[in-house]
Amino acid sequence: MTDTADAAWAALNSALVGITPPCKGQALFTADRLTAAQRAQLEGVCATWHVVDLCDAYATAAEEPAGFWAGHWYTPKGRK
Repeated sequence: MTDTADAAWAALNSALVGITPPCKGQALFTADRLTAAQRAQLEGVCATWHVVDLCDAYATAAEEPAGFWAGHWYTPKGRK
């Protein structure tokens, strides 16, 4: 990880102390493929989350954040 990604990860983790994010344990957030309906469902989960900006900062800074982060789908090729 880069220094920026490390800092973004640390900020996200600090904001989550004592809190379980609604995405934790939901396999759809790391699925290889999603339907439009599934993406809409995950976007809804992210939209209500109070640290969505920190998730977005990490996903943007990370080299390969694969999965659904902050309302966006990421692949090894980048944000979709």
